[in-house]
Amino acid sequence: MRLNTKSRIVPALFALAIAGNVSGQSISRMATQDSDVDLTDLSGTNKSLSTEEKSQAKKWSLTESDWLKYKEIMSGPRGIWSPGLDPITALGVSETDPAERRRYADIWMEVETRRIELELAFERERMAAGKRLHGDQKRINNDAWIEAWKKKQAQVTSVINLFVDASCLEECSSVAKSLLRSVGNKSKLDIYFKPGTPESEAAVWATYFQIDPKVVATRHITLNVHASKWKELKISTDSLPQVWVEDVATGEVTQTHGN
Repeated sequence: MRLNTKSRIVPALFALAIAGNVSGQSISRMATQDSDVDLTDLSGTNKSLSTEEKSQAKKWSLTESDWLKYKEIMSGPRGIWSPGLDPITALGVSETDPAERRRYADIWMEVETRRIELELAFERERMAAGKRLHGDQKRINNDAWIEAWKKKQAQVTSVINLFVDASCLEECSSVAKSLLRSVGNKSKLDIYFKPGTPESEAAVWATYFQIDPKVVATRHITLNVHASKWKELKISTDSLPQVWVEDVATGEVTQTHGN
């Protein structure tokens, strides 16, 4: 199940809040009214679920009550703003109770992690199948592509090395987002996760920071779980994140972030 995390922002609410004309409670109340959903009162909803709906709720790790909320939400403006929005995200972005919002976030992460694990497992099997069925035979003549790729790589003047723990999300947000913005034709970003990190956790980290798989495919950003670079630069796992920048021309490596 692939999660769609599109959301809708209501500019008027933020404008009023900045002007100091609306209290926090008023904003919460207006947001609830705007979504046309009262999550504490589902009296207007048909409370009986079909067998198929109950099955769907279970597949998304949601309760039957959650599914009733989801149906109510998608029957209002949210269904127009974000058609096809997955149930967990729809519930999460519409929820006003912090505890419930946190519960939906936990469910989202569990479901997304499972999806990524399965996709990575299939990708490994697909690559193994290619090796098993075709060996080292070149299936596509990609010499021209390789030559073009080499020319692009030759333009790179600096390599940014980020050493990070895959569990570091909010705490690493500032440095990670800054580095991701710095990636361009003349610089690339190599991300090294703490040795022993499962590929699934690295994938969740990349998903959290919305790293485009297409950029990874071009090698402008790489995701690495091996320990060789850690040993080469003698990086301590007790002091993360760390950022080291390598000058391609001179080979000089300089630490720019971390202890």
